[in-house]
Amino acid sequence: MAKLLTDDVALVTGAGRGIGRGIATRLAAHGCDVAINDIDSEAADTVAMALHEEYGVETTTAIGDVSTVDDAERIVDETVERFGALDVLVNNAAIISPQQYDEIDERTWRQVLDVNVTGVQNCSAAAFSEMKAQGGGRIVNIASTAGLRISLLAGAHYTTSKWGVVGLTKHVAQEGGEYGIRANAVCPGPTETERINEMTDEKQRLETAEAEIPLGRWGRPDDVGKATVFLASDLAEYVTGIALPVDGGFTVQ
Repeated sequence: MAKLLTDDVALVTGAGRGIGRGIATRLAAHGCDVAINDIDSEAADTVAMALHEEYGVETTTAIGDVSTVDDAERIVDETVERFGALDVLVNNAAIISPQQYDEIDERTWRQVLDVNVTGVQNCSAAAFSEMKAQGGGRIVNIASTAGLRISLLAGAHYTTSKWGVVGLTKHVAQEGGEYGIRANAVCPGPTETERINEMTDEKQRLETAEAEIPLGRWGRPDDVGKATVFLASDLAEYVTGIALPVDGGFTVQ
């Protein structure tokens, strides 16, 4: 396999499990050194160690809560201090909350928006300054097909947050182009992660795949990882500002 990201450095938020771990794994497989962010230090350490051992890339952990500006800036600073650069930022950290609209209160609304949108903004703002100074970079935001329609599993706050991620991505792409900064979003459809498997059962997943997904299966974290590698690599050097569905045809109109 040709390695597309050799000598690059990536920071992946929320990479201790699920889609984030799948993304970090696929980046490492393509030769990228990776900083693993999570609020769970044990999970982050486990992923960082596994990627170093399996792929021979350099890894580190950057523990913190992306919803706070101080933590986000420190996470980016620690990555740059460790590797000397930041070529790729993947904003993956997110909360999914399966609440009906009339169950959402101020606390849960703010919690979801603070992580899912403000967290993306906090890390992107810190990375933007670094990338601007170094002459360019790539930002890949993990949105959702909820940001193209609505979420069928999570609540209105989650849907709102993912539309916000898509909008922020497009605006950063517009302003970042002159500095060599590309920004794109990946929009996964139904994807089998630990959290989603907790919220659904196998029968439900099989029925959804058969009825609503032309390719006949739910996504896997590695599917999102592959799309992220494409958008982070030179294969996508003339691609910016897009929201790429990775959903097996779930959003086919």
